[in-house]
Amino acid sequence: MGLTLALLSGRDGKLSGLHRHMVNHFEELSVAVRFWPQRAISRAQLPLLLASVNGELLARLLFGWFGLVLDEKAKLWFSLDGKELRGSILPGHKRGQACVSALAHQSEQVAGQTYYDGSKESERPAVRKLLTESNLYSHKITLDALHLVPKTVSAIHGAKGVYLIGLKSNQARLYRYCICKALTDKADYERADEQVRAHGRLEQRSYASYSLPPDALAPRWRKAGMGTLIVVSRSRKKLNGSQASQETCYYVSNAQPADQVGADELFDAIRGHWLVEVMHHQRDVTLAEDKMRTEIQPVSRIMSSLRTMVVNLLKRLNPKNMAAQIDEFADRFQLLIQFMTQQLVL
Repeated sequence: MGLTLALLSGRDGKLSGLHRHMVNHFEELSVAVRFWPQRAISRAQLPLLLASVNGELLARLLFGWFGLVLDEKAKLWFSLDGKELRGSILPGHKRGQACVSALAHQSEQVAGQTYYDGSKESERPAVRKLLTESNLYSHKITLDALHLVPKTVSAIHGAKGVYLIGLKSNQARLYRYCICKALTDKADYERADEQVRAHGRLEQRSYASYSLPPDALAPRWRKAGMGTLIVVSRSRKKLNGSQASQETCYYVSNAQPADQVGADELFDAIRGHWLVEVMHHQRDVTLAEDKMRTEIQPVSRIMSSLRTMVVNLLKRLNPKNMAAQIDEFADRFQLLIQFMTQQLVL
């Protein structure tokens, strides 16, 4: 609890800073939880204690208590994506520990999380593990092109779920076929969004969906139920007058829209997928996740789970500025205690 309150007060980045916050507010926290140990845990003992915690079990407990209640009938959209914990990369290594999160589009809450060792494990089985443990196979899933493999998409389709996955040249035959399809056929449904001005540029997106005949696909995709191609065109022009850029991206899905409303849902889900990237940015910038270096694998994973709980708790407040909300908690510790009590954490 002391670590969680320190994270909510913006003391992330170094374990020593988190520990100092725990010590400085030890008496107030003891009063709030009505438990009076003699003293706070020492800085030397803190990582040893964290290393002894079962990280996978802790993650399941956190999401079981503070996570979303899933309704099989009301299928929700979730983005799944991995994030490397850069502070866990050992000297002389290129990869470290990584977490995979499942983020709900509507609430922007993380519904589940798992981990893998980037130096010797792949993200693909970690995603399938998270889909299984979080009971998400039967929901609506967005993934990047890395996960467009028969084993993953067939499992989602077999569980009566919906997938929407990026398509790139790593699936060369399917990629070439879909490019030709978009160039020669008339789209079933289309939409052009209004031009948006943000981040020093003007940006506009247009969408088009096409039906994919099952007999035109390779046998390896027969159990995937793949039936729709979506093409997204993005045009960007910087406000400084530089040359405009154009980008075209491709996505495939087992959903087969019967009208414009159904197509619009898929178009919106493509935009919604990037909410998980926004969450990763908040962890890096606002919570300084990658600045906290540790060579102890379990510590990286435990701290990642606690940060995820912190992000979920902050999302419940729906603050206009997450950093400003953290600053307020840092200045008013009793307000933070009150908030945690209201959220049934304390």
